Amino acid sequence: MRLGKVIGNVVSTIKHERLKGIKLLVIKPIGPEGDLDGQKIIVADYLNSAAGSLVYWIENGVTICKIMGVQSIPLRGSVVGLVDTIDLESGKKVING
Repeated sequence: MRLGKVIGNVVSTIKHERLKGIKLLVIKPIGPEGDLDGQKIIVADYLNSAAGSLVYWIENGVTICKIMGVQSIPLRGSVVGLVDTIDLESGKKVING
């Protein structure tokens, strides 16, 4: 599992058949020091997350499909939880969603 921040929604007029009805988000991963780090990624969202939310996500679409009882989807990641706050001892940094 990885941490990330929702930076936007994906809107499309045409979707792959298996993505119909699934909310898609753009997230930016959060690195070990609490900074946005890495490439943006599009993930499936079954938890109704909003832009600016902190989330934890998995880089395996198959796992979330098994949990949600849906067929395989052509995505590499899925949101699996919402995060309220992260407190980092080392840098006295607090990250809020």
